[in-house]
Amino acid sequence: MQAGQRRVEQAQHSAGAKMSVPGPRGRFASGVRCCAACGSPLDAENTAAMCSKCLHNQRDQLSGPPTDLRPEFFQTDEFRAAFEAQHIGRVFRAYRNHVRWLKLQGKPISQDTLGRWLGLNQGQISKLEKGSPEYNILALREYAEKLRLPRHMLWFLFPGEGRIEVSESAPGFAATPKGSLVPASTISPSIAELCGVLADYGFSTLRFSSHQLDSIPSIDVLERDLRIAFDAYQQSRFTAAATRISTLLADVQIAARECRDSERVRVFRVLALSYQAAASVLIKVGQRDMAWIAAERGMNAAESADSPAIRGSLIRSVAFALVSTSRLEAAMRLVESGAEYLENEISDDNAALSVYGTLYLVGSMAAARFGDRSKTVDYLNEANTAARRLDKDANHLWTAFGPTNVAIHRVNTAAELGDVQTILNSPLTLNPQAVPVERQVRYLLDVARAHSLVGNRDDALGVMMTVERMAPEQVRQHHLSKKVVATLIQSGAGKPSIELDKLAQRVNARGEI
Repeated sequence: MQAGQRRVEQAQHSAGAKMSVPGPRGRFASGVRCCAACGSPLDAENTAAMCSKCLHNQRDQLSGPPTDLRPEFFQTDEFRAAFEAQHIGRVFRAYRNHVRWLKLQGKPISQDTLGRWLGLNQGQISKLEKGSPEYNILALREYAEKLRLPRHMLWFLFPGEGRIEVSESAPGFAATPKGSLVPASTISPSIAELCGVLADYGFSTLRFSSHQLDSIPSIDVLERDLRIAFDAYQQSRFTAAATRISTLLADVQIAARECRDSERVRVFRVLALSYQAAASVLIKVGQRDMAWIAAERGMNAAESADSPAIRGSLIRSVAFALVSTSRLEAAMRLVESGAEYLENEISDDNAALSVYGTLYLVGSMAAARFGDRSKTVDYLNEANTAARRLDKDANHLWTAFGPTNVAIHRVNTAAELGDVQTILNSPLTLNPQAVPVERQVRYLLDVARAHSLVGNRDDALGVMMTVERMAPEQVRQHHLSKKVVATLIQSGAGKPSIELDKLAQRVNARGEI
Protein backbone atom coordinates (compact mmCIF):
# COMPACT_ATOMS: atom_id res chain seq x y z
CA MET A 1 0.00 0.00 0.00
CA GLN A 2 1.32 3.45 -0.88
CA ALA A 3 2.44 5.79 1.89
CA GLY A 4 -0.10 8.55 0.98
CA GLN A 5 -3.05 6.17 1.20
CA ARG A 6 -1.80 4.79 4.57
CA ARG A 7 -1.72 8.34 5.96
CA VAL A 8 -5.33 9.01 4.80
CA GLU A 9 -6.56 5.79 6.40
CA GLN A 10 -4.73 6.58 9.63
CA ALA A 11 -6.29 10.05 9.74
CA GLN A 12 -9.76 8.65 9.15
CA HIS A 13 -9.28 5.98 11.83
CA SER A 14 -8.02 8.45 14.35
CA ALA A 15 -11.05 10.69 13.78
CA GLY A 16 -13.45 7.78 14.14
CA ALA A 17 -14.76 8.51 10.64
CA LYS A 18 -16.51 5.97 8.43
CA MET A 19 -15.99 7.84 5.17
CA SER A 20 -14.91 6.23 1.92
CA VAL A 21 -14.69 7.06 -1.77
CA PRO A 22 -18.07 7.30 -3.56
CA GLY A 23 -18.80 4.43 -5.92
CA PRO A 24 -21.12 4.16 -8.91
CA ARG A 25 -24.94 4.54 -8.88
CA GLY A 26 -25.09 6.91 -5.91
CA ARG A 27 -23.37 4.62 -3.38
CA PHE A 28 -20.09 4.82 -1.53
CA ALA A 29 -17.63 2.00 -2.00
CA SER A 30 -18.48 0.87 1.51
CA GLY A 31 -22.17 0.54 0.55
CA VAL A 32 -23.40 3.83 2.05
CA ARG A 33 -25.90 5.56 -0.33
CA CYS A 34 -25.30 9.14 -1.44
CA CYS A 35 -27.46 11.93 -2.89
CA ALA A 36 -27.80 11.76 -6.66
CA ALA A 37 -27.69 15.55 -6.86
CA CYS A 38 -24.97 16.74 -4.46
CA GLY A 39 -23.17 13.50 -3.57
CA SER A 40 -23.52 13.81 0.22
CA PRO A 41 -24.23 10.64 2.27
CA LEU A 42 -27.91 9.78 2.81
CA ASP A 43 -29.37 8.82 6.18
CA ALA A 44 -30.22 5.15 6.49
CA GLU A 45 -33.95 5.90 6.84
CA ASN A 46 -33.97 8.11 3.69
CA THR A 47 -35.31 5.92 0.85
CA ALA A 48 -35.25 8.71 -1.77
CA ALA A 49 -32.50 9.25 -4.31
CA MET A 50 -31.65 12.71 -2.94
CA CYS A 51 -31.04 14.33 0.41
CA SER A 52 -33.77 16.41 2.01
CA LYS A 53 -32.11 19.69 1.01
CA CYS A 54 -31.90 18.72 -2.68
CA LEU A 55 -35.46 17.37 -2.65
CA HIS A 56 -36.64 20.67 -1.19
CA ASN A 57 -34.73 22.61 -3.86
CA GLN A 58 -36.25 20.44 -6.56
CA ARG A 59 -39.77 21.06 -5.29
CA ASP A 60 -39.06 24.79 -5.28
CA GLN A 61 -37.84 24.54 -8.86
CA LEU A 62 -41.05 22.81 -10.00
CA SER A 63 -43.53 25.03 -8.14
CA GLY A 64 -43.35 27.51 -11.03
CA PRO A 65 -41.25 28.33 -14.08
CA PRO A 66 -37.61 28.81 -13.05
CA THR A 67 -36.39 32.37 -12.98
CA ASP A 68 -32.69 31.62 -13.37
CA LEU A 69 -32.59 30.23 -16.92
CA ARG A 70 -29.49 31.35 -18.76
CA PRO A 71 -29.61 32.37 -22.46
CA GLU A 72 -27.88 29.15 -23.51
CA PHE A 73 -30.86 27.17 -22.15
CA PHE A 74 -32.76 28.15 -25.32
CA GLN A 75 -29.85 27.52 -27.70
CA THR A 76 -30.79 23.95 -28.61
CA ASP A 77 -31.73 22.52 -31.98
CA GLU A 78 -35.23 21.76 -30.67
CA PHE A 79 -35.81 25.33 -29.54
CA ARG A 80 -34.42 26.82 -32.76
CA ALA A 81 -36.70 24.63 -34.87
CA ALA A 82 -39.71 25.48 -32.72
CA PHE A 83 -39.14 29.23 -32.89
CA GLU A 84 -38.44 29.05 -36.63
CA ALA A 85 -41.72 27.16 -37.15
CA GLN A 86 -43.57 29.89 -35.17
CA HIS A 87 -45.35 27.17 -33.19
CA ILE A 88 -45.76 27.75 -29.45
CA GLY A 89 -46.71 24.10 -28.88
CA ARG A 90 -43.32 23.02 -30.21
CA VAL A 91 -41.70 25.57 -27.95
CA PHE A 92 -43.54 23.95 -25.04
CA ARG A 93 -42.28 20.51 -26.07
CA ALA A 94 -38.68 21.72 -26.40
CA TYR A 95 -39.00 23.37 -22.98
CA ARG A 96 -40.41 20.28 -21.28
CA ASN A 97 -37.88 17.87 -22.76
CA HIS A 98 -34.82 20.02 -22.09
CA VAL A 99 -31.77 18.22 -20.71
CA ARG A 100 -31.87 20.50 -17.65
CA TRP A 101 -34.89 18.63 -16.31
CA LEU A 102 -33.34 15.26 -17.07
CA LYS A 103 -30.36 16.22 -14.96
CA LEU A 104 -32.46 17.74 -12.21
CA GLN A 105 -35.16 15.10 -11.80
CA GLY A 106 -34.32 12.31 -14.21
CA LYS A 107 -37.33 12.95 -16.47
CA PRO A 108 -38.91 15.72 -18.56
CA ILE A 109 -41.34 18.28 -17.17
CA SER A 110 -44.82 16.77 -17.46
CA GLN A 111 -47.64 18.38 -19.41
CA ASP A 112 -49.53 18.63 -16.12
CA THR A 113 -46.72 20.64 -14.53
CA LEU A 114 -46.29 22.97 -17.50
CA GLY A 115 -50.04 23.45 -17.64
CA ARG A 116 -50.12 24.40 -13.96
CA TRP A 117 -47.48 27.04 -14.60
CA LEU A 118 -49.47 28.48 -17.51
CA GLY A 119 -52.98 28.15 -16.11
CA LEU A 120 -53.91 25.37 -18.55
CA ASN A 121 -54.80 21.72 -18.13
CA GLN A 122 -52.90 18.72 -19.51
CA GLY A 123 -55.30 18.31 -22.43
CA GLN A 124 -54.84 21.91 -23.53
CA ILE A 125 -51.05 21.58 -23.43
CA SER A 126 -51.28 18.38 -25.48
CA LYS A 127 -53.52 20.05 -28.06
CA LEU A 128 -51.16 23.02 -28.37
CA GLU A 129 -48.16 20.73 -28.78
CA LYS A 130 -49.76 18.47 -31.40
CA GLY A 131 -52.22 20.77 -33.12
CA SER A 132 -52.13 23.79 -35.38
CA PRO A 133 -50.17 26.91 -34.37
CA GLU A 134 -51.73 29.26 -31.83
CA TYR A 135 -52.45 32.68 -33.38
CA ASN A 136 -53.97 34.47 -30.39
CA ILE A 137 -51.29 37.08 -29.78
CA LEU A 138 -52.53 37.85 -26.25
CA ALA A 139 -52.15 34.20 -25.29
CA LEU A 140 -48.74 33.99 -26.97
CA ARG A 141 -47.51 37.01 -25.02
CA GLU A 142 -48.78 35.51 -21.76
CA TYR A 143 -47.01 32.18 -22.35
CA ALA A 144 -43.80 33.95 -23.34
CA GLU A 145 -43.81 36.09 -20.21
CA LYS A 146 -44.51 33.20 -17.83
CA LEU A 147 -41.81 30.99 -19.33
CA ARG A 148 -39.42 33.94 -19.79
CA LEU A 149 -38.85 33.11 -23.44
CA PRO A 150 -36.15 35.31 -24.99
CA ARG A 151 -37.76 38.21 -26.81
CA HIS A 152 -35.27 38.20 -29.68
CA MET A 153 -36.30 34.66 -30.66
CA LEU A 154 -40.06 35.33 -30.76
CA TRP A 155 -42.03 35.82 -33.97
CA PHE A 156 -44.35 38.37 -32.33
CA LEU A 157 -43.73 41.52 -30.35
CA PHE A 158 -45.02 43.13 -27.17
CA PRO A 159 -46.63 46.54 -26.73
CA GLY A 160 -44.08 49.31 -26.68
CA GLU A 161 -41.59 47.53 -28.91
CA GLY A 162 -42.50 49.66 -31.90
CA ARG A 163 -45.34 49.63 -34.39
CA ILE A 164 -43.88 50.04 -37.85
CA GLU A 165 -40.72 48.73 -39.42
CA VAL A 166 -39.89 50.00 -42.91
CA SER A 167 -38.68 47.26 -45.21
CA GLU A 168 -35.54 48.00 -47.19
CA SER A 169 -37.04 46.11 -50.13
CA ALA A 170 -39.59 48.88 -50.69
CA PRO A 171 -38.31 52.20 -49.31
CA GLY A 172 -41.03 54.59 -48.26
CA PHE A 173 -43.83 52.08 -48.72
CA ALA A 174 -43.36 48.62 -47.24
CA ALA A 175 -44.25 49.12 -43.62
CA THR A 176 -44.50 45.96 -41.56
CA PRO A 177 -46.67 45.99 -38.42
CA LYS A 178 -44.53 44.98 -35.49
CA GLY A 179 -47.44 43.22 -33.81
CA SER A 180 -47.80 40.85 -36.74
CA LEU A 181 -47.27 37.12 -36.44
CA VAL A 182 -45.11 36.83 -39.57
CA PRO A 183 -41.51 38.13 -39.55
CA ALA A 184 -40.80 41.08 -41.81
CA SER A 185 -38.37 38.98 -43.84
CA THR A 186 -41.21 36.70 -44.99
CA ILE A 187 -43.66 39.42 -46.06
CA SER A 188 -43.71 40.53 -49.67
CA PRO A 189 -43.50 44.31 -50.22
CA SER A 190 -47.13 44.37 -51.41
CA ILE A 191 -48.42 42.65 -48.27
CA ALA A 192 -46.19 44.85 -46.11
CA GLU A 193 -47.56 47.94 -47.81
CA LEU A 194 -51.13 46.85 -47.09
CA CYS A 195 -50.23 46.18 -43.45
CA GLY A 196 -48.66 49.62 -43.31
CA VAL A 197 -51.83 51.28 -44.60
CA LEU A 198 -53.83 49.55 -41.86
CA ALA A 199 -51.29 49.93 -39.06
CA ASP A 200 -50.55 53.62 -39.52
CA TYR A 201 -53.71 55.35 -38.35
CA GLY A 202 -52.41 58.70 -39.54
CA PHE A 203 -51.27 57.62 -42.99
CA SER A 204 -51.46 60.15 -45.81
CA THR A 205 -54.01 58.97 -48.37
CA LEU A 206 -52.28 60.99 -51.04
CA ARG A 207 -49.11 59.00 -50.48
CA PHE A 208 -50.89 55.80 -51.54
CA SER A 209 -53.54 57.25 -53.84
CA SER A 210 -53.43 56.71 -57.60
CA HIS A 211 -54.85 60.21 -58.27
CA GLN A 212 -53.42 63.72 -58.47
CA LEU A 213 -53.73 66.25 -55.66
CA ASP A 214 -56.67 68.06 -57.27
CA SER A 215 -58.43 64.91 -58.51
CA ILE A 216 -61.25 63.05 -56.78
CA PRO A 217 -61.55 59.37 -57.72
CA SER A 218 -64.85 58.66 -59.44
CA ILE A 219 -67.20 56.09 -57.94
CA ASP A 220 -67.20 54.12 -61.20
CA VAL A 221 -63.41 53.77 -61.06
CA LEU A 222 -63.55 52.76 -57.40
CA GLU A 223 -66.13 50.07 -58.09
CA ARG A 224 -64.03 48.80 -60.99
CA ASP A 225 -60.92 48.61 -58.81
CA LEU A 226 -62.88 46.75 -56.12
CA ARG A 227 -63.90 44.13 -58.69
CA ILE A 228 -60.30 43.79 -59.83
CA ALA A 229 -59.07 43.34 -56.25
CA PHE A 230 -61.65 40.66 -55.40
CA ASP A 231 -61.06 38.88 -58.71
CA ALA A 232 -57.33 38.72 -57.95
CA TYR A 233 -58.08 37.32 -54.49
CA GLN A 234 -60.41 34.65 -55.83
CA GLN A 235 -57.75 33.68 -58.37
CA SER A 236 -55.31 33.25 -55.44
CA ARG A 237 -53.12 36.11 -56.68
CA PHE A 238 -52.76 37.60 -53.23
CA THR A 239 -49.83 39.91 -53.97
CA ALA A 240 -51.66 41.53 -56.88
CA ALA A 241 -54.80 41.85 -54.78
CA ALA A 242 -52.87 43.48 -51.91
CA THR A 243 -51.31 46.04 -54.25
CA ARG A 244 -54.69 47.01 -55.65
CA ILE A 245 -56.35 47.16 -52.21
CA SER A 246 -53.68 49.46 -50.74
CA THR A 247 -54.32 52.00 -53.47
CA LEU A 248 -58.07 51.48 -53.35
CA LEU A 249 -58.26 52.16 -49.61
CA ALA A 250 -56.47 55.47 -50.13
CA ASP A 251 -58.59 56.43 -53.13
CA VAL A 252 -61.92 55.59 -51.52
CA GLN A 253 -61.10 57.53 -48.35
CA ILE A 254 -60.36 60.61 -50.45
CA ALA A 255 -63.67 60.07 -52.21
CA ALA A 256 -65.51 59.63 -48.89
CA ARG A 257 -64.32 63.07 -47.78
CA GLU A 258 -65.00 64.88 -51.05
CA CYS A 259 -67.85 63.06 -52.79
CA ARG A 260 -71.33 64.42 -53.48
CA ASP A 261 -74.10 63.41 -51.09
CA SER A 262 -75.79 61.47 -53.90
CA GLU A 263 -72.75 59.18 -54.17
CA ARG A 264 -71.98 58.83 -50.49
CA VAL A 265 -73.74 55.47 -49.99
CA ARG A 266 -72.00 53.93 -53.01
CA VAL A 267 -68.62 55.17 -51.76
CA PHE A 268 -69.12 53.65 -48.32
CA ARG A 269 -70.17 50.36 -49.88
CA VAL A 270 -66.86 50.29 -51.72
CA LEU A 271 -65.00 51.28 -48.55
CA ALA A 272 -66.61 48.52 -46.49
CA LEU A 273 -65.94 45.86 -49.12
CA SER A 274 -62.37 47.10 -49.65
CA TYR A 275 -61.67 46.42 -45.99
CA GLN A 276 -63.27 42.99 -46.42
CA ALA A 277 -60.99 42.27 -49.36
CA ALA A 278 -58.01 43.36 -47.25
CA ALA A 279 -59.05 41.07 -44.41
CA SER A 280 -59.48 38.12 -46.77
CA VAL A 281 -56.02 38.54 -48.29
CA LEU A 282 -54.30 39.09 -44.95
CA ILE A 283 -55.78 35.93 -43.45
CA LYS A 284 -54.47 33.93 -46.41
CA VAL A 285 -50.92 35.23 -45.92
CA GLY A 286 -50.87 34.75 -42.16
CA GLN A 287 -51.42 38.36 -41.03
CA ARG A 288 -54.40 37.46 -38.85
CA ASP A 289 -54.25 40.31 -36.37
CA MET A 290 -54.11 42.85 -39.19
CA ALA A 291 -56.99 41.03 -40.89
CA TRP A 292 -59.10 41.48 -37.78
CA ILE A 293 -58.37 45.22 -37.81
CA ALA A 294 -59.42 45.43 -41.47
CA ALA A 295 -62.64 43.46 -40.88
CA GLU A 296 -63.68 45.62 -37.94
CA ARG A 297 -63.07 48.82 -39.89
CA GLY A 298 -65.16 47.37 -42.68
CA MET A 299 -67.95 46.73 -40.19
CA ASN A 300 -67.85 50.39 -39.18
CA ALA A 301 -67.95 51.54 -42.80
CA ALA A 302 -70.84 49.17 -43.54
CA GLU A 303 -73.01 51.10 -41.07
CA SER A 304 -73.10 53.93 -43.65
CA ALA A 305 -73.54 51.64 -46.67
CA ASP A 306 -77.33 51.30 -46.36
CA SER A 307 -77.19 47.64 -47.40
CA PRO A 308 -78.11 44.71 -45.14
CA ALA A 309 -76.27 42.36 -47.49
CA ILE A 310 -73.03 44.34 -47.24
CA ARG A 311 -73.39 44.70 -43.48
CA GLY A 312 -73.94 40.95 -43.25
CA SER A 313 -70.92 40.39 -45.48
CA LEU A 314 -68.72 42.34 -43.07
CA ILE A 315 -70.18 40.38 -40.13
CA ARG A 316 -69.03 37.29 -42.03
CA SER A 317 -65.59 38.86 -42.49
CA VAL A 318 -65.23 39.54 -38.76
CA ALA A 319 -66.40 36.00 -37.97
CA PHE A 320 -63.82 34.64 -40.42
CA ALA A 321 -61.12 36.67 -38.66
CA LEU A 322 -62.28 35.29 -35.30
CA VAL A 323 -62.00 31.73 -36.61
CA SER A 324 -58.52 32.40 -37.95
CA THR A 325 -57.39 33.55 -34.50
CA SER A 326 -59.01 30.54 -32.77
CA ARG A 327 -61.75 32.59 -31.11
CA LEU A 328 -64.19 29.87 -32.06
CA GLU A 329 -67.04 30.37 -29.59
CA ALA A 330 -67.12 34.11 -30.30
CA ALA A 331 -67.18 33.34 -34.02
CA MET A 332 -70.18 31.00 -33.63
CA ARG A 333 -72.09 33.56 -31.58
CA LEU A 334 -71.45 36.20 -34.23
CA VAL A 335 -72.51 33.84 -37.03
CA GLU A 336 -75.82 33.16 -35.33
CA SER A 337 -76.55 36.82 -34.58
CA GLY A 338 -75.57 37.79 -38.14
CA ALA A 339 -77.83 35.13 -39.64
CA GLU A 340 -80.69 36.30 -37.44
CA TYR A 341 -80.10 39.87 -38.66
CA LEU A 342 -80.34 38.75 -42.31
CA GLU A 343 -83.34 36.43 -42.00
CA ASN A 344 -85.82 39.11 -43.03
CA GLU A 345 -83.69 40.17 -46.02
CA ILE A 346 -83.15 36.89 -47.86
CA SER A 347 -86.56 36.40 -49.41
CA ASP A 348 -86.00 38.68 -52.41
CA ASP A 349 -82.26 39.48 -52.32
CA ASN A 350 -79.88 36.83 -53.68
CA ALA A 351 -76.86 38.77 -52.40
CA ALA A 352 -78.27 38.69 -48.86
CA LEU A 353 -79.19 35.00 -49.29
CA SER A 354 -75.63 34.21 -50.40
CA VAL A 355 -74.15 36.07 -47.44
CA TYR A 356 -76.59 34.31 -45.12
CA GLY A 357 -75.50 30.90 -46.40
CA THR A 358 -71.82 31.80 -46.29
CA LEU A 359 -72.17 32.91 -42.67
CA TYR A 360 -73.23 29.37 -41.80
CA LEU A 361 -70.25 27.98 -43.74
CA VAL A 362 -67.93 30.10 -41.57
CA GLY A 363 -69.83 28.83 -38.53
CA SER A 364 -69.37 25.22 -39.66
CA MET A 365 -65.59 25.67 -39.73
CA ALA A 366 -65.65 27.27 -36.27
CA ALA A 367 -67.76 24.43 -34.87
CA ALA A 368 -65.56 21.76 -36.48
CA ARG A 369 -62.37 23.28 -35.07
CA PHE A 370 -64.10 23.53 -31.71
CA GLY A 371 -64.88 19.82 -31.96
CA ASP A 372 -68.67 20.24 -31.93
CA ARG A 373 -69.78 17.69 -34.55
CA SER A 374 -73.50 18.24 -33.97
CA LYS A 375 -73.34 22.00 -34.43
CA THR A 376 -71.12 21.54 -37.49
CA VAL A 377 -73.85 19.43 -39.12
CA ASP A 378 -76.54 21.95 -38.15
CA TYR A 379 -74.64 24.84 -39.71
CA LEU A 380 -73.96 22.88 -42.90
CA ASN A 381 -77.63 21.96 -43.18
CA GLU A 382 -78.63 25.62 -42.82
CA ALA A 383 -76.13 26.58 -45.52
CA ASN A 384 -77.38 23.79 -47.77
CA THR A 385 -80.97 25.02 -47.41
CA ALA A 386 -79.85 28.49 -48.52
CA ALA A 387 -77.92 26.99 -51.45
CA ARG A 388 -81.01 25.08 -52.61
CA ARG A 389 -83.01 28.29 -52.51
CA LEU A 390 -80.35 30.01 -54.60
CA ASP A 391 -80.42 26.94 -56.89
CA LYS A 392 -77.04 27.58 -58.53
CA ASP A 393 -73.40 28.38 -57.91
CA ALA A 394 -73.17 32.15 -57.82
CA ASN A 395 -70.72 34.80 -56.67
CA HIS A 396 -72.85 37.56 -55.18
CA LEU A 397 -70.64 39.94 -53.19
CA TRP A 398 -67.77 37.57 -53.94
CA THR A 399 -69.15 34.83 -51.70
CA ALA A 400 -68.69 32.01 -54.26
CA PHE A 401 -71.80 30.63 -52.60
CA GLY A 402 -73.89 27.78 -53.91
CA PRO A 403 -74.25 24.00 -53.72
CA THR A 404 -70.61 23.40 -54.66
CA ASN A 405 -69.20 25.61 -51.92
CA VAL A 406 -71.41 23.83 -49.40
CA ALA A 407 -70.01 20.50 -50.63
CA ILE A 408 -66.48 21.87 -50.35
CA HIS A 409 -67.15 22.83 -46.74
CA ARG A 410 -68.43 19.35 -45.98
CA VAL A 411 -64.96 18.16 -46.95
CA ASN A 412 -63.20 21.01 -45.09
CA THR A 413 -65.10 20.32 -41.87
CA ALA A 414 -64.57 16.57 -42.21
CA ALA A 415 -60.84 17.28 -42.34
CA GLU A 416 -61.06 19.39 -39.18
CA LEU A 417 -62.95 16.58 -37.44
CA GLY A 418 -60.51 13.90 -38.63
CA ASP A 419 -63.00 12.08 -40.90
CA VAL A 420 -60.50 11.08 -43.57
CA GLN A 421 -62.74 8.53 -45.26
CA THR A 422 -65.49 11.14 -45.72
CA ILE A 423 -63.02 13.21 -47.71
CA LEU A 424 -61.86 10.32 -49.88
CA ASN A 425 -65.46 9.20 -50.51
CA SER A 426 -66.65 12.66 -51.50
CA PRO A 427 -68.41 12.56 -54.91
CA LEU A 428 -67.67 16.23 -55.52
CA THR A 429 -66.58 17.18 -59.04
CA LEU A 430 -65.34 20.73 -59.34
CA ASN A 431 -66.55 22.95 -62.15
CA PRO A 432 -63.78 25.49 -62.79
CA GLN A 433 -66.28 27.83 -64.41
CA ALA A 434 -68.50 27.92 -61.32
CA VAL A 435 -66.00 27.89 -58.45
CA PRO A 436 -63.09 30.35 -58.00
CA VAL A 437 -59.53 29.02 -57.94
CA GLU A 438 -59.13 29.84 -54.24
CA ARG A 439 -62.07 27.56 -53.34
CA GLN A 440 -60.90 24.77 -55.65
CA VAL A 441 -57.41 24.77 -54.16
CA ARG A 442 -58.67 24.83 -50.58
CA TYR A 443 -60.75 21.70 -51.29
CA LEU A 444 -57.90 19.91 -53.07
CA LEU A 445 -55.47 20.60 -50.22
CA ASP A 446 -57.74 18.65 -47.89
CA VAL A 447 -57.93 15.85 -50.46
CA ALA A 448 -54.12 15.74 -50.63
CA ARG A 449 -53.94 15.69 -46.84
CA ALA A 450 -56.35 12.76 -46.67
CA HIS A 451 -54.36 10.79 -49.26
CA SER A 452 -51.13 11.41 -47.34
CA LEU A 453 -52.67 10.18 -44.08
CA VAL A 454 -53.83 6.85 -45.52
CA GLY A 455 -50.59 6.17 -47.38
CA ASN A 456 -51.67 7.11 -50.91
CA ARG A 457 -48.35 8.85 -51.47
CA ASP A 458 -48.47 9.12 -55.26
CA ASP A 459 -52.03 10.50 -55.19
CA ALA A 460 -51.12 13.03 -52.50
CA LEU A 461 -48.05 14.25 -54.37
CA GLY A 462 -49.97 14.40 -57.64
CA VAL A 463 -52.67 16.58 -56.10
CA MET A 464 -50.05 18.84 -54.52
CA MET A 465 -48.26 19.36 -57.82
CA THR A 466 -51.59 20.14 -59.50
CA VAL A 467 -52.69 22.73 -56.96
CA GLU A 468 -49.28 24.39 -56.94
CA ARG A 469 -49.60 24.95 -60.67
CA MET A 470 -53.10 26.35 -60.13
CA ALA A 471 -52.24 28.72 -57.27
CA PRO A 472 -48.56 28.87 -56.29
CA GLU A 473 -49.02 31.75 -53.84
CA GLN A 474 -51.82 30.04 -51.95
CA VAL A 475 -50.16 26.64 -51.84
CA ARG A 476 -46.74 27.89 -50.76
CA GLN A 477 -48.19 29.83 -47.84
CA HIS A 478 -50.88 27.46 -46.62
CA HIS A 479 -50.17 25.43 -43.49
CA LEU A 480 -51.80 22.33 -45.01
CA SER A 481 -49.19 22.27 -47.78
CA LYS A 482 -46.44 22.01 -45.20
CA LYS A 483 -48.26 19.24 -43.33
CA VAL A 484 -48.88 17.17 -46.46
CA VAL A 485 -45.31 17.44 -47.71
CA ALA A 486 -43.86 16.72 -44.25
CA THR A 487 -46.06 13.61 -43.96
CA LEU A 488 -44.91 12.38 -47.37
CA ILE A 489 -41.25 12.82 -46.43
CA GLN A 490 -41.60 11.20 -43.02
CA SER A 491 -43.58 8.22 -44.28
CA GLY A 492 -41.25 7.45 -47.18
CA ALA A 493 -38.39 4.99 -47.13
CA GLY A 494 -35.01 6.58 -47.74
CA LYS A 495 -34.47 9.98 -49.27
CA PRO A 496 -37.42 11.82 -50.83
CA SER A 497 -37.64 12.04 -54.59
CA ILE A 498 -36.18 15.08 -56.29
CA GLU A 499 -39.71 16.28 -57.09
CA LEU A 500 -40.84 15.96 -53.47
CA ASP A 501 -37.65 17.50 -52.09
CA LYS A 502 -37.99 20.57 -54.32
CA LEU A 503 -41.66 20.91 -53.36
CA ALA A 504 -40.63 20.78 -49.69
CA GLN A 505 -38.25 23.66 -50.29
CA ARG A 506 -40.88 25.74 -52.08
CA VAL A 507 -43.51 25.32 -49.35
CA ASN A 508 -40.90 25.59 -46.57
CA ALA A 509 -41.94 22.26 -45.04
CA ARG A 510 -38.71 21.58 -43.14
CA GLY A 511 -40.10 23.17 -39.97
CA GLU A 512 -42.83 20.51 -39.91
CA ILE A 513 -40.39 17.58 -40.06
